[in-house]
Amino acid sequence: MTTTIIALIAVVLLVALGAKLFSKKSSQKGQDEASGSSDTSASAIKKADAGAIIDKAMDLSSGGGGGGVKGEHLYSPPPITPTFTGRKELLKHIMSQTTTRPILIGINGFSGIGKTCMAIALRKQFAPHFSKECLFMDMQGNHPSPPTAQDIMRRIILKFHPSQPLPADDTKLAKLYRVVLKKSKGILILDNAANSEQVKSLTPPVSWLLIVTSTKSIALPKMVCIPLEPMEILESRTLLTRSAPEIGPAIKEISLICKGVPFSLEIIGKLFAINSTMAPDYFSKKFLEARLKLGKIEEEEPKDRFINGVRASLSLCYQMLPEATVLILKKLTVFPESFTANAETFICEDPKNLALIGLVKFGLVQHNTKTDRFSVHEQVKKYVKPMLTSSIQATTQKRLATEFMNILETANYHIEKGGKETIKGFRLFDLELENIKAGMKWSQKLCSSDKDAARVCSAYTENGATLISQRLSPAQAIQWFEAALSAAKLLEDKEAERKHILNLGQQYVKLNQTQKAMDTLQQALTLCKKEGAIKEQQTALHLLGQICLKKNDYTLASNYIEEGIELVRAQNDDAEEFKLLTQLTESCALNKEYNKATHTGEQALDLAEPGKEKPLQVNLLFHLGQSYLQIGETEKALEYLQKGVEVSQKTPKTPLLGELFKLVGDTVFKAGDVAGALKHLEKGLEAVRKIKAPLHQGTLMVQLAEIHMQNKNEERAIQYFEEALILSQKIKDRWMEGKTLWAWGQALGERGALDEAIIRGQKALKIYKELNKPETTEIQQCIDNWSST
Repeated sequence: MTTTIIALIAVVLLVALGAKLFSKKSSQKGQDEASGSSDTSASAIKKADAGAIIDKAMDLSSGGGGGGVKGEHLYSPPPITPTFTGRKELLKHIMSQTTTRPILIGINGFSGIGKTCMAIALRKQFAPHFSKECLFMDMQGNHPSPPTAQDIMRRIILKFHPSQPLPADDTKLAKLYRVVLKKSKGILILDNAANSEQVKSLTPPVSWLLIVTSTKSIALPKMVCIPLEPMEILESRTLLTRSAPEIGPAIKEISLICKGVPFSLEIIGKLFAINSTMAPDYFSKKFLEARLKLGKIEEEEPKDRFINGVRASLSLCYQMLPEATVLILKKLTVFPESFTANAETFICEDPKNLALIGLVKFGLVQHNTKTDRFSVHEQVKKYVKPMLTSSIQATTQKRLATEFMNILETANYHIEKGGKETIKGFRLFDLELENIKAGMKWSQKLCSSDKDAARVCSAYTENGATLISQRLSPAQAIQWFEAALSAAKLLEDKEAERKHILNLGQQYVKLNQTQKAMDTLQQALTLCKKEGAIKEQQTALHLLGQICLKKNDYTLASNYIEEGIELVRAQNDDAEEFKLLTQLTESCALNKEYNKATHTGEQALDLAEPGKEKPLQVNLLFHLGQSYLQIGETEKALEYLQKGVEVSQKTPKTPLLGELFKLVGDTVFKAGDVAGALKHLEKGLEAVRKIKAPLHQGTLMVQLAEIHMQNKNEERAIQYFEEALILSQKIKDRWMEGKTLWAWGQALGERGALDEAIIRGQKALKIYKELNKPETTEIQQCIDNWSST
């Protein structure tokens, strides 16, 4: 289906745009076939210069298939600019204010004042103390919809663990974020933050240094806040001299116009260096003319003077650009974030990147030599974007959407190959995420009125369903899949429609929106059956079965699972049949259909492969043993439960280890073997302590206490009850605390110690009421009976 869509769009683009096939080599083809003049400056730019800047960038291009995407490139800070100067006293002041941890530094000031350069300079100062990692996150504070704190958390977690499943719950996500950062130390730079809300929950552990840059002041607890001012006169002149040594005769006049703003000084310095044959006085005169067009300096507010100094620099630079390069600069404003040289070639129609390299020399485009990616400063975007005509903007945005649909397909291609290639796919997607989002946004916007856009919109989610599901929040993924579904319906593409509905249902499952998930998946199931899509039908049945289990609708769950079993049996898929039979065994056991549970469980065991799918085998043995207990076959039940314990102890982080030990202990105790039961439970307690499972520890302690109480060893029983109570309070688990108190109260009541039983019962009752538990009435009645007695 994807190939068909790609072919259709390719035909349109070959006619309308002139040169792009949607294959793995599309970007390279765009390089070879795109045309147009690219004279870039008053002085000639040698091909060797161009090659020096873009050689490595080619490795990260879409045409390269993501082969050069490396983990260390992701979120790397730009190197400190060679012309950086001054700020020595400010650096000393900051260092003197940040001698104890946690170290949090906030730098604020208007765009172009040098906040990012200052953050990079600070990074160098602090590197000996935080040398391991440095993450540079573009917070896009100037965008209408900047990334949320949760978006940034996801990116940082995935930087360290590319294949880590991400929780849908924000609280769990924040916890995982802190756990990931605690395992390392380094410097986290949140550049161009929007506000406190965006950054406060991103505060890293004390082993990390946090630097936040923003236009407006952001104050977090214990943060050293620095309002960044323009450079001193001498520092300004030093910066100008470094960029353009021959500017000396006019340095006083030029620096006065720039008002100490580093970005303005850098742009004007580079401009003079490129046009160094021009007399400094004449250059200064042209600069002043550009400045006066923006207003009389003496009549302006101080802040306006700074901004207009920047605009004057940009204005003069813009005037001196060749016409073809001006067009490329305008087109570059469609990129929401950094980009590769190859992407620029196709999207901006800049063969061999000659205009791009010229713009880097002018200082209008910034080049991160560590990542070999390019970006456009926000002040440049603000100045140039209004000059971009709607027709050119539309064409360029279409090319961007096309290019990054191809990037998304390339990333997905790596994922499907598996192994080490999977990480390449994830890295490529993470690196280009904002550009991919921009492409999808364009297609969503025009979807209802433009069939090409509709095809792109549908293809984005078809190509990237796995990545979208794993990398974006469920809420964001739902928006993508809903838009794609609308596009598929518009195109009457039934294959794409059922895929999008199925993906949509999976996102509702993640968000625990049970009814929406059921309705959507049943709709997907109907479509899959109608069109004979067996694989997708199996997915829908599996998900519907899981939802019904969560809803405690075990009968309906069994129906869905059995329907799935019929499908896999027809395909002779033993591995999948084992999984479904295990799920059916659980469903039947929970539905108290114990005979059926033992029957399906035995079938599953026949298909189980030793050493494989251990968590599923543990689950199967648990429910099989439990079911045999219920039909009175104790010996067989113990055989399976003990086997479950054995497999569980060899399976990392299995959730049923404590339950298995509890069930074995219960069974042995009921058979009259008190010593054997205590031995099993103590062994279980030791095992769950090793895996740090406090809830299971508490359960086994209470069970040990109850058996000791019945065995008339009250001292040992009290010891276990107290340990369980202390543990519940330590981990702040009110439900465990309530259950422990009530079990203790009941044990005391059976022993005839009614006064103490009532005290513990009342404490338990308070917790059960607080948690709105259904057992509240039963507990109250029991306490009333004890009181009347």
